[in-house]
Amino acid sequence: MGGGNVGNTQGSNTSGGIVGAFEFLRPLAEKIGVNLTTMCYIFCGAVVLFIAIIAIIIVAIVKACKKSKRAMAPATEEEIVGNEEKTEEVVATAVVEEKEAEVKPEPKVEEVKPEPKAEPKVEAKAEVKAEVKPAQKQAKKFNGKWIIEHKSENEYMAKLLANNGEVMLSSEIYKSEEGAINGIATIIKGVETGNFVIYQDKNKNFYYKLKTANNRLLCVGEIYKAKDQCLKAVESVKRIAKVCEIDEDVVMGAEYVDYTPAKLTEADIKNSAKGKWKIEAGEDGKYSAKLYANNGQLMLATEGVQIRKNAENAIEAVKKNSFEGNFVIDRDKFGRYHYKLRNAQKSVICIGEAYDSLDSCKSAIESVRKFASSSEVVQ
Repeated sequence: MGGGNVGNTQGSNTSGGIVGAFEFLRPLAEKIGVNLTTMCYIFCGAVVLFIAIIAIIIVAIVKACKKSKRAMAPATEEEIVGNEEKTEEVVATAVVEEKEAEVKPEPKVEEVKPEPKAEPKVEAKAEVKAEVKPAQKQAKKFNGKWIIEHKSENEYMAKLLANNGEVMLSSEIYKSEEGAINGIATIIKGVETGNFVIYQDKNKNFYYKLKTANNRLLCVGEIYKAKDQCLKAVESVKRIAKVCEIDEDVVMGAEYVDYTPAKLTEADIKNSAKGKWKIEAGEDGKYSAKLYANNGQLMLATEGVQIRKNAENAIEAVKKNSFEGNFVIDRDKFGRYHYKLRNAQKSVICIGEAYDSLDSCKSAIESVRKFASSSEVVQ
């Protein structure tokens, strides 16, 4: 028991010493009605709480300073790349806003960049071209053209070429280049009226003729093996004839085949076989004079006319000019031969069939000459 008292005495002395250090708190303890020991505990708790608050404030200040330093420093490439992987809310932080504020260029480019003064002028020119030359633009689209072909001495012909160079039509013969150019205007007018006539020869080939309102021949199309091809050619001519330009250069065309018919005598005509002339009305009501050989083969047919008397006059013109040998032989785009019977003014009276060989074409001419002169008109 004696040892326990000694220990209690030592603890009381130690406690008393600690409490004595806070003797300055006794008046406050008496004032609030607590003993000194309790007041010491209250004071120590208040001090600890104060220190904790100060520590929290210091930590917050340190963090704020670090954050401010990061905001002041320029963003590195790694930071920028890293920011691309963040969400839009993270990207929209003060750091990024500060970076954008630093790197955002001043509007110097707008001041240095020249004003587009020339652009309105260029657009205006383009509009003028579109208004003034619509036909030329359309012509480029089709890419066809008219050409003037010098066929022989004092003989000029107008031809319409498609975009692939194919001949679409050939005009009558004109004595000069100027006459051929004027002929193009007449053909274009005829195309607008649409007076196209489709023909089929004895070889079952098709071709078209374009005529005026009074049945004058303006031009002849190429020969086609099928009727639908011929009709398509007509539609192409209607589409491009007006918009195609005239080539400025005169082209030297292929010359006629060198051919001079033999002279006929009255004895040759008297001794030749007899055929027959017939004046027949076509489906359009027009009259055409047709020459048949003694075997019934059709040799030629004149252009259709409104009045029968004009068809009779055409027979006399064929007889006269065939006897005089006013024939020329030409070739089509397939290299086939055909003849044209013309008058003294070189206007075409009639056009023969297409032949694969020159000899066949020459033989047909000689047969026509004999039968035309020796044959009589029958009803």
